Parts: sequence; structure tokens; C-alpha cells
Amino acid sequence: MNKSSSRIPAPAVATVVVGGVRYEQVPNGLLAGFDQMGGYLVAVDVTSGTPLWTLQVYDNQRVPGREGDVQDVFFKSMAAQRDGTLLVENERGRRFVVDPATRSVTAAVRGHACSRTGSRPNRLIFAAVTGQGRTT
Repeated sequence: MNKSSSRIPAPAVATVVVGGVRYEQVPNGLLAGFDQMGGYLVAVDVTSGTPLWTLQVYDNQRVPGREGDVQDVFFKSMAAQRDGTLLVENERGRRFVVDPATRSVTAAVRGHACSRTGSRPNRLIFAAVTGQGRTT
């Protein structure tokens, strides 16, 4: 019998509320209709509970042939910054600055934001996270 190398549970990351908007990690991106489990942020109107927008904070490509769940990377922490941005750190220690006003992401290096590089630009996904993927 092959032993599964299943991952430990994703870290519990507190939601952040700023200006009547609650920011939280999408708990299961695949069930919400996205192409990866973790790495998505959803903004929710606090009063109505209506999802406003969803943003892919980082890309997490899976390696074919390896068990999928051990490759999933979730948020480790999220905090509001004085300048109105959110600082998100993932389980691999990579940090990202999310600007809710522009719905953009930059990588953070040694506590400072820098331009994000890579072959794929960040994708802004306007989607209601409903049904199985609904966050509460």
C-alpha cells in the first residue's frame, strides 16, 4: 500500500476588514471554479455579504505526477497596511502587496514592494464566489 503524502491543513488566516470591505482567502479555489486551490483573495461587502471581486495573488503551478494537495500553497498571513494595501504572506514565505484600490499585486522583497516579474501577468477575475466556493 502506498502511503499518501497529504499536506497538513491550510493555516487559519484571519479576515481583514477595511472601510466596509472584508478581505479573505478563497478557501478552495478549485471548488470556486478557479485553476488552483490557493492564492486567491476575495473582497466581500460587509453589510450585504456580496462578493465584490476576486484577485489571483500568486500563481501556483502543479507538477504533473506529484500528489496535488501537497503542492497547494495557501495564505499564511494577511494584514492591512497604513497605506491601504494588504500584505499577504504565503506558506512558502513569499510576500505580496495587494492594492485594493487598483486591484493589483506586487511582490514584496525584504518588506518592500517591487514590480512583479514572470511570464504570466496577474489576472483579475471578477467572479462571485458562490455555491460550494462561497466564503463566509
